[in-house]
Amino acid sequence: MQSVVIEAKTTEEAITLACRQLDATPEQLAVEILEQAPGMLMSFFSGKKARIRATRMQPPPNTETAEAAQRLQDILASIADRIQPGATVQMETRDGEIFYTISSDGSGIFIGKHGQTLEAIQYLLNKIRLSKFRELPHIQVDCEAYRARHFESMVELANRMCEKAKKRGAPVATNPLSPGDRRIIHMTLKKDTELTTWSKGSGALKKVIIAPRQSVQA
Repeated sequence: MQSVVIEAKTTEEAITLACRQLDATPEQLAVEILEQAPGMLMSFFSGKKARIRATRMQPPPNTETAEAAQRLQDILASIADRIQPGATVQMETRDGEIFYTISSDGSGIFIGKHGQTLEAIQYLLNKIRLSKFRELPHIQVDCEAYRARHFESMVELANRMCEKAKKRGAPVATNPLSPGDRRIIHMTLKKDTELTTWSKGSGALKKVIIAPRQSVQA
């Protein structure tokens, strides 16, 4: 399951931000309040904010979602064939998420510089999903195992930043990252009981803050 820690002025605002980051509705989230926001007056003077941990719950697989996933695969296959005639799309489900893999003789055309084309295709497909197949969870699109390689590099980044935060005994921040990359950082470090993570910033690109729990509590 996908999980993030969000900080905002109010709990309601934090939940709204979590919905945007996890591409979900409030009903699809399990929300744990880590820190309550003070009242408006106290918030003005203290600067403290609400912090929550939101987890996107995956719907159980059934015939309806299977049919929707197949229809979405057909749409992607049609798009891929228009870009590169003869391209095919395979589908698999891992940990409750749907993955589509594009295969063709010219796979590089689907990846693009730094994976930008692949991100654009995935974004488009998720927009279609939200419009026509809302019962489906967030989907991912891959080509030539690009995401697997990128995933490994992001995990390595998370582990380096983890050690840096522990060594300093203070919070550290990544460069601005896409929602998908931030999700990898959060998921990689969520089982480390010595650390806490949350996203900070505005817009699509935000930094991930990685902090030792004692420094946050202090």
